[in-house]
Amino acid sequence: MTTKEILAISAGKLFAEFGYEAVSTRAIAEKAGVKLSAIHYHFGTKENLYIKAFELAKTRGMAVRFKDVINENPTLLQSPSGQAEIIRSTVFRRFYEYFREDREYWETQLFLREISKPSSVLPRLAEELFRPENDGSIEFYKAVKPNGTRKEAIAWSDMLFAQTVFYITARDAIKIVRGPDSLDNEFFQATAKILSRAMILALDLPLPEDLKEK
Repeated sequence: MTTKEILAISAGKLFAEFGYEAVSTRAIAEKAGVKLSAIHYHFGTKENLYIKAFELAKTRGMAVRFKDVINENPTLLQSPSGQAEIIRSTVFRRFYEYFREDREYWETQLFLREISKPSSVLPRLAEELFRPENDGSIEFYKAVKPNGTRKEAIAWSDMLFAQTVFYITARDAIKIVRGPDSLDNEFFQATAKILSRAMILALDLPLPEDLKEK
């Protein structure tokens, strides 16, 4: 692992726990086991390092977007059944990547902290990371339903965003209420199936065979 990667991971863990403003570059350097000058050499500023930590968390988590599935197989966009498969694949893969057991906690906690307690870097994060994904979801909706409004597209895409954020934020409380094993892989597969079905039917698309009720 390179010094740059070590710094980004160390910073991500500290930012996730304490927030952007509360973490100093000196604390990051100490956690990474490098000299303070290494931060300035590789990133220039703490803000750049914060952005990099987000990018790394996103890459390591492999957060799948509608655009990613389309790019892998562009022909899916050409038919209603293919469009339904784009939704199904995106939802199932997103749930897997967000909630797989070996994913490091800081990767999701970093996003959660920024959402619940926005930092001064949020405008830049929104422009470089959040808005492109948001716009991609809206573009997909409009490609399937050209006469739909932007507000409808946003409400539809928020179904996926809201569901994943809910299980990230309420994870500890859910385990207390429903039991420590309530959020296992089987549960998230069932949730992904229900959500996929709802998002597909909301666009009047045909359900894939495995999403049809038996």
